[in-house]
Amino acid sequence: MQIDPAALTGADSISSSIPPAKPVNTAPATTSQKATKALISVPRLDFEPVYVELKGAIGEHWAEYKEATTLFLLGHLNQNEYAGRVDYFLTADPKLEHLHNNFICAIIGNLTRDLPDHGVASWVSANDKPTVVSKPLSGDAAEQRLKTEVMQLPPRDRRRLKAIPEPDPSTINNPLEEYHQAKQIRVPEQIPASAGGLNKTNWELEVLKRYTQPLSSEIGEFPDAESIHARMVPICYEESIVGGASFPCAVYMAIATENFIKEFLSSVFSRTRSNGPSGTINGTMTRRYRRQLQHEEMAFARGELVKNTANGLLPVEAKEASAREALGVRDLRLSLELGGGLLGHMPLIISQIMGGYVEEELEAERQDYAEVVENGVSQASPADEMDIDDANWEWEGGNSEDREQLMNLLDDCLSMAT
Repeated sequence: MQIDPAALTGADSISSSIPPAKPVNTAPATTSQKATKALISVPRLDFEPVYVELKGAIGEHWAEYKEATTLFLLGHLNQNEYAGRVDYFLTADPKLEHLHNNFICAIIGNLTRDLPDHGVASWVSANDKPTVVSKPLSGDAAEQRLKTEVMQLPPRDRRRLKAIPEPDPSTINNPLEEYHQAKQIRVPEQIPASAGGLNKTNWELEVLKRYTQPLSSEIGEFPDAESIHARMVPICYEESIVGGASFPCAVYMAIATENFIKEFLSSVFSRTRSNGPSGTINGTMTRRYRRQLQHEEMAFARGELVKNTANGLLPVEAKEASAREALGVRDLRLSLELGGGLLGHMPLIISQIMGGYVEEELEAERQDYAEVVENGVSQASPADEMDIDDANWEWEGGNSEDREQLMNLLDDCLSMAT
């Protein structure tokens, strides 16, 4: 049994579905002194019918298919990545997969044939044509264009560009140093009066207005948009933002602050409270409270029970709410111990909560100290350790006569020094 090699390679199917393009009329090669071998002209495959049929069969996925195929042919995607992008709609229909194979084989087959004509083929739709990118200028024309663009800049921007030092290729930029330089406060440039400048703002006075505004913790009120705007404008001047901040920015900040406080308090209550009202985010309930709550909810549905008109709570909910203690530092500490993601961007506040006193802890410590003082145990400072004139000091192996002899010797030494 003989096997046709063309049947294995699929050349018949490709050649049958893709007719060859018309042969290009080549001019006869010019004769020269040396005899040269004439180039063999191989016409290119005309895969316009396959392209049109494939695009119509793919339909809405054509943009995704075109992008993935382009990246695959350029070598930006491997076979597995390409298959992950297009297999879900190509393998759904065997006919579509066959058209795709013929299209790819025709593109690869044209690589070894005559060069294509310049430009995009006429039968390619306008949406599939590549965007035309202008070639960059080179030489004197590029320098002249760059000089023209630079001269159109304001004088201040040109001076700023000239002041930028050229980077040294031998040195490696330190990201920490760049970050530190970016955080430095730069005072906005002052336009001199001789140049007819209109910038007469006293930046120091504008920056000092930030520190004259009272803090919300001092006045005990939640910050509103007006107070936030009065504080944001001096901060902008201090950070060299000459335009300042608009009032809608302060409104957005007030809304963000309110939502942050609500989410933080909700997380604390859900971690430290139980037996909350029905419908809240807190789902921790004791068995006794849940049974009583279900019984009262059924009674309220039948009309046998009425909720409290002041707060709209059932009797068992109102009883638990009246016995529940207020939120304190102990609850905040417990919430942070269970999970520190609540105030992860505020390390100073976390250290104050974790290292501070809880309720009644400072009072209890002061009471213990007072009781110790009343019991006669004095906490005064100890006596001076150098005051040993009247102390009965001894050394091992000596007596009073030896001590008197040592004192006489010391007196003789002091008399010789005088």
